[in-house]
This record gives sequence, structure tokens and C-alpha cells, in this order.
Amino acid sequence: MLQQLEFEVLEVYRVLDMAVAQFASRTGLSCPDGCGHCCLSEKVEATVLECIPLAFELFRTLQAEFILKRLEKNGHDKRCILYRPDMTDAGFWGCTQYKYRAVVCRLFGFAGNRDRQGIARLAMCRVMKEKNSAGSREIELADPHAPLPLFVDSGLRITALHPGLGTVRMPINMALRDALLKVGIMLELSGADLSGRPSDHELPPTKPVLPHSPPSRRAA
Repeated sequence: MLQQLEFEVLEVYRVLDMAVAQFASRTGLSCPDGCGHCCLSEKVEATVLECIPLAFELFRTLQAEFILKRLEKNGHDKRCILYRPDMTDAGFWGCTQYKYRAVVCRLFGFAGNRDRQGIARLAMCRVMKEKNSAGSREIELADPHAPLPLFVDSGLRITALHPGLGTVRMPINMALRDALLKVGIMLELSGADLSGRPSDHELPPTKPVLPHSPPSRRAA
């Protein structure tokens, strides 16, 4: 059950990454090289389900026990345990498990919500706003070919896979801990084979997908 959910969550991530890449390419938005500012937030949350693929990967790579011990030792710390500030040099964003990061980490700065009138509004990152020329103008969001990704829609896709594990949002470290415990118990009871690792083409990219050219169309 959990192994099937791993593949299903990774497929949601693949679709989200494509949507973000298309929106970034159209608007010219991008994260500053080596920023990692959002990773310093103590408000990053995820569901247990979002962390299931990462939990399997940590068991495959024999890191699960080490990470669990770190979580127990630093349980009071609300900042993501996967963040490494020494890895924020140009070209790296400080996330030690970038392929398996949670939904909010994939969408932050490139997604938004609908206002009371039902109009999609970009929830723009302050750092990105200062860096990007796009931040000084109104960004055209109503584009059927590269629409603005919405946080609520992405959350519903995760919830639909398994309401029990994909509904309750909690601090990222807590979600990861619970996912590791669930996967660990399943592996111990079932003796499941972890050789069925998703192939590279099924996995999300290892580094941010950034636009390489100016946006082809700007808002009036």
C-alpha cells in the first residue's frame, strides 16, 4: 500500500514540477542562486503522505536511522532538518533531498491562491520580488498554456491519494518523522523488497528548473 502511494505521490510531484517550470518560463520568475531563504522558515508544513517517497528513499540509502536520531535529538527545532546552509553556493539551494521535497517547497514563489472574487493571485516570495524584474510589474496569470499553479489544487491532489495520510498538515520535521516510522514498521512486518526504486526518468529533477531566456510575452 505505502509503496504504491510512493509512486503516486511522485507522479503528482512530476506534474507539479512541469507546471512550475512552464509558469517560470513564461513569466521569467526564478529563485536567486543559492538562496535557501524559504528553508529558514519555521512555518513549513507538510502531510505525512508528502514525505512517504522521501522515507522510502532514506531507507533505501540506509539514512533512515540516522535521520530519525537527528529528529529525536532536535525535535524542538521547527526548521527543516534537511536544509544545509553550507550547500547554498551558486547552483545549489541547500536542500539535501531536493527530489523528494514537499509540495509547498515545490510551489513557493511560483503558485498562489484565489481571492474572494475567485481571481488567482500569485503569492510572490519577497526575495524573488526584489531580484526579478517581473516583481515590479503585474504578472499576467490567466494563460491557459501555462496557468498559475494553485496551492489548494495541489493539496487536493495529495489528499485524494489517501485522505488519512494526506489531509493533516504539520511541521515538516514531524511529518517526516511519522512517515519514517510508518514506512519502517511496514518494512519490518512485510519484509518488502526496496529494489523497486523509481527510475530516474520517473523522479522529479535534482535541481531547480529555471528559465534560460526572457519571457516571450509580458503583461500589458
